[in-house]
Amino acid sequence: MSYSTRILIDGMNLMYKFPDLAFLLVEYKIHEARLGLLQYLWQYFQEQKAVEVLIFFDGRKSPWEDCYSEKYAEMSVHYSQEKKADELIMACLTQSPIPSQCLVITSDKEIINFARRIRAKRKTSEEFYKEWTSHWDLQMESEVDQIKEGVKEQTETEFWMKQFLR
Repeated sequence: MSYSTRILIDGMNLMYKFPDLAFLLVEYKIHEARLGLLQYLWQYFQEQKAVEVLIFFDGRKSPWEDCYSEKYAEMSVHYSQEKKADELIMACLTQSPIPSQCLVITSDKEIINFARRIRAKRKTSEEFYKEWTSHWDLQMESEVDQIKEGVKEQTETEFWMKQFLR
């Protein structure tokens, strides 16, 4: 499959922008926070077919697993193990045949400056979170509108007839 855009996400950095995920991190529930982020990202990107999404997390998937990479839905998830996720993101950008087709989502200044130097697109985690919340709000409004369309207004007489003539 050929992609027109490759999106590289600094997972740990982005998790702190979602209040519910940040709370999980404070409670030392990193597995749940990661899973929550993956679910949010999948909901957001699943409609965009020409996009390859790569999420990078610091450290190991779990203390007892040596998992370096895995798939979550159609997205690639990478764990840095003993390195920093920043190093993996910059290596991935370096190996990209056309860096200008990459979008990096992070607020890490070192990664942003590196992406700027090789002419990759950049978006801060804060900007992405705002975009995500707007997208989510529009989706919720659309669902409410669909429900409203299905509900027919009834007169007061119709209402009371339904109540008493059951």
